[in-house]
Amino acid sequence: MQWRHPGHEFDGEAKRILQVFDNGRKIYVFGAGILGRDIRQRLELFGCFGGYVDNDKGKQKNGVDGERVMSFVEYMALSEKGILVLAADLKNIPAIRSQVTGAGLIETEDYYLWIDFTKRIYPILITYFYDKSYVELAQISLTEKCTLKCRKCAHACPYAEDSIEELSMEDVYDSADSFFKRVDIVREFVLIGGEPLLYKKLDEVVKYIGERYRHKIITFSIATNGTIVPSEQLLEQCVKFRVIFKVSNYSASVPRLVPKYERLEQVLKRCGADYEIGAAEMEWFDYGFDYVDQSDASQSDMMKLFDSCKTNCREVRRNRYYYCVMARSVSENMGFGVGNDDYLDLEKMSDQEYKKILLEFNLGYSDKGYLDMCRHCNGGVLAKRKRLRAAEQLGE
Repeated sequence: MQWRHPGHEFDGEAKRILQVFDNGRKIYVFGAGILGRDIRQRLELFGCFGGYVDNDKGKQKNGVDGERVMSFVEYMALSEKGILVLAADLKNIPAIRSQVTGAGLIETEDYYLWIDFTKRIYPILITYFYDKSYVELAQISLTEKCTLKCRKCAHACPYAEDSIEELSMEDVYDSADSFFKRVDIVREFVLIGGEPLLYKKLDEVVKYIGERYRHKIITFSIATNGTIVPSEQLLEQCVKFRVIFKVSNYSASVPRLVPKYERLEQVLKRCGADYEIGAAEMEWFDYGFDYVDQSDASQSDMMKLFDSCKTNCREVRRNRYYYCVMARSVSENMGFGVGNDDYLDLEKMSDQEYKKILLEFNLGYSDKGYLDMCRHCNGGVLAKRKRLRAAEQLGE
């Protein structure tokens, strides 16, 4: 979407949302599973979590994480009902939706679907009602170097020349400082690469961010391919600042990684570090960076492609806040040399309007309405249709 009225694009929509949430109505989460707990965590930051609603009688009896769980009948009997967020798997949403509409509740007045609420309503509410700046996901890419050479790496790391330097410590600190100067809450803040565990002073990075900004981060994580065992110094800092190691599982394509994952898990368990090792990845999306050329496409077509993508992979790099980390890294690593202006300058944002500008940028507004690298990308929708083998290694 192309900016027409920067700082005011959501004024009308925000007014309607604030009318719904007028008088400080609490937000109740219909669904006390993993998704519901995630939403509860967001709501508690601003004191607007009302409670859980769930059809599971076991949860109603025992509660979840120390919180009482109401039945829907109990919720409807409340003298002051709030707003419901339906937090369930997509396959279960129709039944719950039928349940609440059958009781006379109206969508966007009495309830929201979780995906609409988290992606759009919540950020607008945080900005306009609570006067806070909120980001769903932001990353610092410490290095483009990696221990693997994945043929379709989404960051094109195998194509990076040796001359591409990793961020200096000063640059990393400046990146964090610039970001958190403008951002009050980030849902997840990630240290990435390449392979971030190749960054020699990663423990100092975790310590710096943890000491200064951990209170602004809901989930602090390191994205790793699991090929390197963290140092004792890094593990100490990660345990101290509650950093989660998120390990990509490429064992289906690279069987030699299995013992590395086993060794890594042993170390993480022993020291009490939080970690997640995903299921073996079988397929990746093909973004087509190595063959797509839409240099002749119209601005209108590029805007449609961009609007259909809705990636949430933001990157902060010094004072620059990039909408798509892949666009920045692929352009550099493959030598496209485009997208030099496709970012927000965090240091030059107006003190009066920056929260709304940041909201609009995160929800897809920009000067052009698309990124220059969109001309070298299949976009989110088409990429999901073009599947390929995950983590196929060059030369193997």
